[in-house]
Amino acid sequence: MSAHEPGLMAPIVEARATRQSMGTRVSDAMSGGLRVVPVVIALVVIWLIFYSQNPAYLSSENLSNLSLQIVTTAMLALGVVFVLVVGEIDLSGAALGAVCATIAAQIAVNMGQSIWIALAVGILSGVLIAGLEGLIIIFGVPSLITTLGGMTALLGLLLVVMPEEFSISLGGNPYEQIAATQIPSSVSIGLAVVASAVYGVGRWVTQRRLASETSMLRRAVLPALLVAVVVIGVVGVVSASSGLAFPVAMLILMLIVASYFMTQTRYGSHLFAVGGNRQAAARAGIPVARMVVFSFLILGACAAMAGMVDASRLLMVSPSSGTGSLMLDAIAAAVVGGTSLFGGRGTAWAALLGALVIGSINNGVELLGLSTEVQYFATAGVLVFAVAVDVVLTRGSLLPRRL
Repeated sequence: MSAHEPGLMAPIVEARATRQSMGTRVSDAMSGGLRVVPVVIALVVIWLIFYSQNPAYLSSENLSNLSLQIVTTAMLALGVVFVLVVGEIDLSGAALGAVCATIAAQIAVNMGQSIWIALAVGILSGVLIAGLEGLIIIFGVPSLITTLGGMTALLGLLLVVMPEEFSISLGGNPYEQIAATQIPSSVSIGLAVVASAVYGVGRWVTQRRLASETSMLRRAVLPALLVAVVVIGVVGVVSASSGLAFPVAMLILMLIVASYFMTQTRYGSHLFAVGGNRQAAARAGIPVARMVVFSFLILGACAAMAGMVDASRLLMVSPSSGTGSLMLDAIAAAVVGGTSLFGGRGTAWAALLGALVIGSINNGVELLGLSTEVQYFATAGVLVFAVAVDVVLTRGSLLPRRL
């Protein structure tokens, strides 16, 4: 009997089909809700490594310091998540945040206006500028080129909006209270409980219209409980020493709101549809161009808030604001947290998880007094590994693509 006869080939074909089926199931699971598992494992490993070298790493004081360090990156990464989900990319968010922070500083410090007016104008400026980038993109200019040019233009605009001294000190101004304000621990936990309850009620109401009674436990109750445990637990830990920093509370609120809109509304389903298959989304009647512009509007608001929080932490704005590794860290945080570079996959919480991974590495390196190159090597390794995982999940195979 020949080896090519059906009797001998059938077991081989069946075994290959079984392996492919298993690989497909694993890939689908990792692309869905389990995508967060390797990120959490990596975060735990990083914490254990640094804790073994210095037990102070997991102290309440250091965790509180870590939470404030990652706020700027996580806020900007949240905006990047929305852009990546629709299949675009942004390189100008850090420069945009610096411009918005400088505009707000000019209004609050040099013009003596209310801090609330300054913040509102700063956020509005971010939304308008990012919206302009979005309009250029829907006319066919690639987002990579549009935002790269936008970054260069914004760095020039930063010099234009700067005063003659080319810096603005924020010390002694209400602007500095953005980062300096501490919410008492008891109040912080109470706010976390209220926010979690509001999120749970919103999810229950939304899913009750879409799901059967038997699936409400899986689709509404368990996710709401998970969010409540995470939010209340995190707030309790980071506020134990000296209270919760106001920017951290802002970030948690932004994440809860963003998570709700991405998972429980028609807007969120349209976002993922556009990123998953733009042609199919257009045929289904989804306004693709509008969704792309909306994503950049959200990015603009997130970038503005990130820039103003960063300026408040540093107590100044200068021509060096918006430069450095902030933009790269934000993109890396979004991807490391589980957002796909190819669109159609991601969560709001990816911004927090990715920022925690990168921030934990940076914080640990500083705490142990290691050289800066160790930080760069570790961050680069984590980013490349995360992108490799994303490629494998998108392709559905560990084998390289045949050319």
